[in-house]
Amino acid sequence: MILINKYEPIISIDDAFMQCVQEQVELCKIYEFIDLPDNIRNIEKVNSAILRNYYSNALDNNLLEIKTVKYLINKNLRASNIAERAVEQFQKAEQFINEQLQESLSIAFLYQIEKILIEELYQNSGEINLFSSQMSKIPERLSMETEIELENLFEFLNNDTEFHPIIQSWMLHFRIISLPLFSEAKSKFASLIQLFWLRKHNMDMFGLMSLDHEIYINKATYDQIVNKAIQGEENGLNEQIAFGLQLQQIQLGRLKDLFRSYFRNQIDFEKLNPRQKNIMNYVFERGYKLKEIDDSILNKRQKLIMYIIQHRGFISTKELVNEFDCNRKTIQRDFQLLLDLNLVKSIGAGAGLRYSINLHENGNPQLEKYQADFVHQNSLDTVIENEEL
Repeated sequence: MILINKYEPIISIDDAFMQCVQEQVELCKIYEFIDLPDNIRNIEKVNSAILRNYYSNALDNNLLEIKTVKYLINKNLRASNIAERAVEQFQKAEQFINEQLQESLSIAFLYQIEKILIEELYQNSGEINLFSSQMSKIPERLSMETEIELENLFEFLNNDTEFHPIIQSWMLHFRIISLPLFSEAKSKFASLIQLFWLRKHNMDMFGLMSLDHEIYINKATYDQIVNKAIQGEENGLNEQIAFGLQLQQIQLGRLKDLFRSYFRNQIDFEKLNPRQKNIMNYVFERGYKLKEIDDSILNKRQKLIMYIIQHRGFISTKELVNEFDCNRKTIQRDFQLLLDLNLVKSIGAGAGLRYSINLHENGNPQLEKYQADFVHQNSLDTVIENEEL
């Protein structure tokens, strides 16, 4: 039985871990809030799969043009050599792990991935003949020491309830990459098993996570940490996880920029005036929190009014009367409540009266937990400056 403290990182990573998890949870909510069309979501999932495949192969010294990887995955190109077949096999391996999400980590699971990544790669290949230097691969076996090490690691993670799946995934990644595994594709095993673990625990950002990209960009530092792990350097786990969390946050930043771009396209951001742009920047960061407001505070119609204001920037009572086909006084009562709660503010008067998001709402005990941190800044200029950074 494995000793828990063998895989227990030093507490110094706690702050970075909490920040990383908080950012990921909030980004998931932003992704749901901006409500992208299904076709866009599917396109980005495919794009992420292309990136994972491309960078996993690049880390394995199988360098292809990303356009070639894209064509192979989209089946616009038929693989003509081992390098291109490796792309197809990685895709099959990812499809395999998607079918195994209800299963636990096991040695048998690892051998199945080996079969896809290595054995099948060399089967039915036009490059293989009596005069070829590449021969069909026979099934490989891990050494007894490696199997025991992996069995202990898998048993620990399958039963561990202390560590967060993100931390567990980096434990997996660095242990697998540092062990003597099979004759090739070690980086792909580490990538796929980490992806399996994140996806199993719904931590892969809806299939959009591509950590291989960040590893490739930071390969020099990554290789140093891996070499220390291979040499069995003590206290290395903390460094591994801290580095992994750093890469995770960089990847989350890329995804946030992607979501922001789609959100701005939805609202024709470039056509807005500066004030409307400030409001929409605010909505992107904070809008999901308003959707979470408790039903005892706002009813469904009032939440929908907030949602409409968030997406349009400004709205009038008359427009909402037409939108909901209801009595003008009902909408006026709704707006009065939203004004009392400091969620909206009024602009203009008479026939020109409109309502917009209140960027400076005062603290409200009922709404405090729904407010973004930067809402409490003293001035709009600070909000704008933070957004630009």
